[in-house]
Amino acid sequence: MNFFEYQDRARRNSGLLVGLFALAVMLLIGITTLLAAALVAYSRGQAFSLVNIDQLLGWDIVATIAVSIAAVIALGSLYKLRQLAAGGRAVAESLGGRKINIAPHGDAEQRALNVVEEMAIASGTPVPDVYLIEDDAINAFAAGYKPSDAVIGLTRGCIERLNRDELQGVVAHEFSHIFNGDMRLNIRIVGLLNGILIIGLLGYWLLRGTHLSSGRDNRGRAALFGIGAGLMVIGYTGTFFGNLIKSAVSRQREFLADASAVQFTRNNAGIAGALKKIGGYTAGSQLTAGNAAEFSHMYFASGLKKSFTNLFATHPPLAARIARLDPQWNGRFPSTDSAPAGLSVTAQQDAQVMGIAATAAPYQQVIDAVDNSIGNPSEQQVDYGRQLLQSVPAALQQAARDPFAARALVYYLLMHNEESERRVQRQLLQQFAHPAVVREMVKLEPQLQSLSASARLPLLDLCVPALKALVPQQYQVFKRNLIKLLRSDGKVELWEWALYRVLMHALEGAPDRQRLSHRSGAERDAARFILAAVAHSGNGDYLPAKRAYECGLKALGLEITPLPAAADITLPRLDKAIAIASDIKPLRKPALLKAMAATMAHDGIVEAGEIELLRAVADCLDCPIPPLVPSTVASAAGSRIPAPIS
Repeated sequence: MNFFEYQDRARRNSGLLVGLFALAVMLLIGITTLLAAALVAYSRGQAFSLVNIDQLLGWDIVATIAVSIAAVIALGSLYKLRQLAAGGRAVAESLGGRKINIAPHGDAEQRALNVVEEMAIASGTPVPDVYLIEDDAINAFAAGYKPSDAVIGLTRGCIERLNRDELQGVVAHEFSHIFNGDMRLNIRIVGLLNGILIIGLLGYWLLRGTHLSSGRDNRGRAALFGIGAGLMVIGYTGTFFGNLIKSAVSRQREFLADASAVQFTRNNAGIAGALKKIGGYTAGSQLTAGNAAEFSHMYFASGLKKSFTNLFATHPPLAARIARLDPQWNGRFPSTDSAPAGLSVTAQQDAQVMGIAATAAPYQQVIDAVDNSIGNPSEQQVDYGRQLLQSVPAALQQAARDPFAARALVYYLLMHNEESERRVQRQLLQQFAHPAVVREMVKLEPQLQSLSASARLPLLDLCVPALKALVPQQYQVFKRNLIKLLRSDGKVELWEWALYRVLMHALEGAPDRQRLSHRSGAERDAARFILAAVAHSGNGDYLPAKRAYECGLKALGLEITPLPAAADITLPRLDKAIAIASDIKPLRKPALLKAMAATMAHDGIVEAGEIELLRAVADCLDCPIPPLVPSTVASAAGSRIPAPIS
């Protein structure tokens, strides 16, 4: 099963989850109706029977009960989902997490940040926010709605008790949850369970009210007590079934994530070692946060104390997970209490690779990357991600982690190649940008000029967590300045637009779906427009662009139509086409990416600049393509940056 099949399955699982909870709600309505009928029968001194419920209550009362229960659950779920609208950040902060991307404290936090950054670059995704949970337990989680708003949470015990290989295995496990579409499902489970739990809380508040109220109206207190007790029974019965569903959904996904982590790192000893240390550690993986149970299905290992039954276990037993990863394991857990792991910041601190050249690739290799590498980076790509990170000079890495300096890096990355055009853009920045940001850009320019083309996307990805920390006013000024840079000479290079769109996708997420066209053929028109933009970008003359465009149409199985003029390829239309394409079903996205590759490879090769352009567009479609490892790509005369378009 590849990335797109996992995404499709996640979408179907979301529907299945909603169906299961709808069944639970119907069960609650039935229990409530029976309880109400029994109370009415008792108050009248009549015998209770299922066949005379309609006589005891009347169908209007039954309908009122059903609507009331459904409304309470819906409002409770919507309230919780509203609280979690910020995605992974809301989950991490509710657990007391502290973001460490901008200012990591000490070697342990820096090493953890390095591991996450390497995995993100290796998989082609923006670097997620990394949150530290001050808890001695060894645990971790990934949370969010999609890769652009994902966060990785790591406990203090995780970053200090695990060695680098073990930490990498845990991080790879969490990235697999990001790729497999598990995060959105996890947040929906929290919302739905909260809606059901609200009924029990209402009953608790009613019972408390009867206890605190005066004793003048004993009959009224008895009625409130009965209603409260009934609501508690109903609510916690619903929670019982909800937790059963949550546990059943979660357990099998942990085995899958373990297997994916081994696939990413090709090192089963890393993640197996982390699980063994949890088993031999006094604090284990049990979190102390008051609301830890709410997110129990999101953790790397069980975050709660063991119960008398495995009925509600959200994770398989440690022994079962370890046995799958290490069949030779003797069943003994090592003692983890004695001393923390060694904290070397990076495994290759002295192996600086200061010039990774971008190269072209054969068409078939690009197609293989679309089919097999998305959401599934190989061991070589993980190693290459580390090398790419190390190829970025330390000063630029430090700047990328600072909200102030990150703006300077992005301004430079979006500037044109021609010096005359750069001069105009510098003047624009001096006029509209913060003077200190402009000075920072000038200071960093020598190192930015020597940066290889293959390191541009990784550097942009490194900037994302810092840019998310900008206050709204700073962000709006920054965004306006980026648009001014793009439009400074009346034309936009597709590569610059792609960088801008990758950044906006990471910072702002999905576009407003209300504005998208849902008419018949909108998806095909969007695909045609994207292929036309790619054809014009790689070919300055009309005839080669036309041939490239037709190659893409044939690959996508579309009828050959006239090539749109280069003047028609505008920023708003490109944005709209990408928004429509990102909304198509997962199993149809690889065909569009392959058609783009066919458009680029009409001359037999996909140039290095075109590979990076394909990766940028794929990122906007939530299909991150890992960077191609240089040792496996064909050598080329040089990197050809796509030509400007009007």
